[in-house]
Amino acid sequence: MIALAGLFLAAFLAATPVPFQSELVFLGLQAAGWDFFALVLVASIGNTLGSCVTYLLGRWLADQQKL
Repeated sequence: MIALAGLFLAAFLAATPVPFQSELVFLGLQAAGWDFFALVLVASIGNTLGSCVTYLLGRWLADQQKL
């Protein structure tokens, strides 16, 4: 379960301005025998939420510049 949390964090960070390669974590877990569909699901959720945070941060920063 900790491995999936690590994948979630890696995918989350990869969708933010932080330079990170979640693919390496994904491939490592896949090579270790984790279920492919569970990996795809966790990585997709992490990446989507990371993208939402990046989008909201961009909107907030744009609003700050208008002030």
